[in-house]
Amino acid sequence: MDYMEYLYDHLDLLMYLRYHPRWYKILYYDPSLFNDFINEAKEMLKIRGIDKLEKIKNNFNLLYSLAGIINK
Repeated sequence: MDYMEYLYDHLDLLMYLRYHPRWYKILYYDPSLFNDFINEAKEMLKIRGIDKLEKIKNNFNLLYSLAGIINK
């Protein structure tokens, strides 16, 4: 797997790497931890599938609340 190509295809992960330089050292010495880096970055950036569902749920609740206020 070409890690740099993957990072340049996913710029949000590349920016996470740039703002958290400890991962440069970790990945340099042990590239097998790339999946750990991806998992941590996705969790911190809130771009996992569960985070997207949570965002949709929050938006729906906001619309439902606004509809309740307008109908009063």
